[in-house]
Amino acid sequence: MKPLGKIPFAKSTICLSMLAASSSFYATAETQSDDGANEQIEKITVTSRRKEETIIEIPMQVSTISSMDIADRNLVSAEDFYRTLAGAASPRGQLILRGLSGGNTAFPDTTSVFVDDVPFTFENLNDVERVEVLRGPQGTLYGSNAIGGTVRIITKKPVLDEFEFFASTQIGSEKDVDGLHRNISMGVNIPLVDDTLALRVSGNTEHERYQMVNMNTGVQGNADRGFIRGQLLWQVDPETSVTLGYAHTTFSDTGTTTGDRSTPGYYWDYSLTANEEADYGYDVDFFKVSCPETAERPQCNAGSAPIANKGVPQKYQIWDLMDPWSDATNDLFTINIQDDNIFDIASLTYAGSHRTYEEDSIQTSWSRLDASDMFRTWIIDHRKYERVTHQLRFQNIDINSPLSWTIGAYYDEVEYGFDPNYQNQYHEKGDKVSALALNWWGADATQIGIDTFGNPQNNWNLTNIRDYTEELAFFADVAYEFDLGDSGSLEVNGGVRRFELKDGSHYTQEGIWATSEDNLSGEESGNRYKFSVSYRPTEEMSVYGLYSEGYRPGGNNGPLAASCEADPLAKNRKDRYTSDAIENYELGFKASVLDRKVDFSAAVYRIDWTDIKTSVYMDTCGFSYTANGGEAKSEGFEFESTARLTDDLTMSFNTSYTSSEITQDNESISASAGDKMTMVPEWNAYLALDQNIQLFGKDAYIRGEYSFYDEYKTHFNVRDEDKTPAYSVFNVSGRIQLSDSLKLSVFVNNLFDKETATYMRARSRNANNSAAQEYINYLNGRTISLRVDYTFF
Repeated sequence: MKPLGKIPFAKSTICLSMLAASSSFYATAETQSDDGANEQIEKITVTSRRKEETIIEIPMQVSTISSMDIADRNLVSAEDFYRTLAGAASPRGQLILRGLSGGNTAFPDTTSVFVDDVPFTFENLNDVERVEVLRGPQGTLYGSNAIGGTVRIITKKPVLDEFEFFASTQIGSEKDVDGLHRNISMGVNIPLVDDTLALRVSGNTEHERYQMVNMNTGVQGNADRGFIRGQLLWQVDPETSVTLGYAHTTFSDTGTTTGDRSTPGYYWDYSLTANEEADYGYDVDFFKVSCPETAERPQCNAGSAPIANKGVPQKYQIWDLMDPWSDATNDLFTINIQDDNIFDIASLTYAGSHRTYEEDSIQTSWSRLDASDMFRTWIIDHRKYERVTHQLRFQNIDINSPLSWTIGAYYDEVEYGFDPNYQNQYHEKGDKVSALALNWWGADATQIGIDTFGNPQNNWNLTNIRDYTEELAFFADVAYEFDLGDSGSLEVNGGVRRFELKDGSHYTQEGIWATSEDNLSGEESGNRYKFSVSYRPTEEMSVYGLYSEGYRPGGNNGPLAASCEADPLAKNRKDRYTSDAIENYELGFKASVLDRKVDFSAAVYRIDWTDIKTSVYMDTCGFSYTANGGEAKSEGFEFESTARLTDDLTMSFNTSYTSSEITQDNESISASAGDKMTMVPEWNAYLALDQNIQLFGKDAYIRGEYSFYDEYKTHFNVRDEDKTPAYSVFNVSGRIQLSDSLKLSVFVNNLFDKETATYMRARSRNANNSAAQEYINYLNGRTISLRVDYTFF
């Protein structure tokens, strides 16, 4: 850790603020003491340990946000919440906690997401009761992939005795981005049988305009998202309930959110000379065309689309022969059963799900990777799988007993069935492109397509015969609380999870790049443990120590394309990779002080990571594989706070320091012992002030937010183009309650229209590779949004 004298001004300010303010439990409400004048922060109840507790009682770091704050802060997605958390990084949308990235990808899958106790990475926050973020490995209660932490999204449930209709409409405009963002939500709660049966249905549709514009095709990136969710609650008796659920989600997009600031220096071109004796009737000559050294790709290749004349800022200009697109749907059926009394001993909770996911998408970057933008070639992906989960849990029901326990079982199966169209590569039709492909690739792609697939444009195929993963786990968690009289209480807690993993993959590939068949399978088993001690001198204060373990499951790599065999990293590829392991050591302190006007939470931790499971990108061929290798450690502290400074003014302040580094060389990702981890800023901070005012005789609020993110790198073998600079951003918002059922809100994000990159990465380690992009994502420009919320009871 840097000494205070070396910390820049922004970081010094953070440290001073820590002394002036005190952890964010986020959801705040006004409560009064007997004299009616003492404004307090509401006690928040969560179920992170599969039972109801206050945050102070839980011996781990937990952040939560309520439905009220979700609306007031206009958090459309859980990603918006992640950006405010201490110790969190989200460079491209996926949450990374406590520095556990482990490689050169922004999507390491080190944090798991559950929606209503079902593993489901769907983070739309419409009609959500609360979100809980649990830091550190959660391997005993939440299983695999929870090594950095777990996100729990709890949706609003049907209400048996109240009709409710609610709707929300929002439009927004971002500076220098053409078009409007739109978000519309609607829902209804209908009691069907008094105190017995109720239905809740909610839905959302969202249209987003991307910053990037393809100057070749004229396409501005955009996305449409939507979902509809229905839940039917049957209250069998006062102690037993059954909830049936269905959710249908959709996502489609065209174009990209990622820019390219590369200066290629040249591009490849060709000349064709008619020759009846030549294959496909043409002789081909390839040559380079030079560009000015400072010319970026759109200027080098020259955009010809009409939109090129509309004044698109240079930073938002890209140039590609084709535009990617994707179209995905999810159908999720769930059943939740709750019985609060089984033989006066335990409660029973069951959560089951069946999901079908299907996605079609096109990868268009191959026109550059395989053809240097001289002709179009692309890969069409088709993904379809079914996933079944079951979780059964028993817990003691005697809340007055010093002994509490939870035991349960979990089963998860993912199955990709036979799919002859898992991946197909194509190229343009016609004799000219056939001649170009033959001379550029050195193989007759068109004839291969005719002979192998009966399609002259189809030059390669990957068929999935079967791909499956299966996890069976049994878990137990036991806690005993010792009453120490006037000295408070001491809780000792232990947990264990026994897991058994099975997986298999069977693929065939044929065509221009390779012909092979891979049929692999494997099994693993093991135990993961947790132990904690928590001392609570009062109900408003706790000190805890925690040891916990986590893991991500192993699996199999798909076949290696022949075009990758010469890549320097191909030699490290193995058919199978195994689980990695995390050990977390943590000390924490939580308190609610000054008559519950100030809540704060702080923790220090050390994490040891072995057999790191990481994605390895082979930039000479554009494919990736998964490998184990190296070790790492992560150390740091987290601080979060909420303070009611006056009856009408509330402050939240969060900050963290993360020191995460490789401790053992890992050649596959070009990492050496002592290298700082990728994707993770050392410091981050969040400060918010929320002021209640009277406006035209109505309750109104003004909120200001400041966020700071330190610099970070995106690759171990680092280039300047991999270094994302530190930045800060200010947001302001206002809302007014026009009536009991109508609320109007205005949000201004990036108030000062700060221009900065939030993610930078060079695709190739070779700075002279003219085909390689220099990827960049920008902070959204100043965005002004207007939102109207309507509720009818």
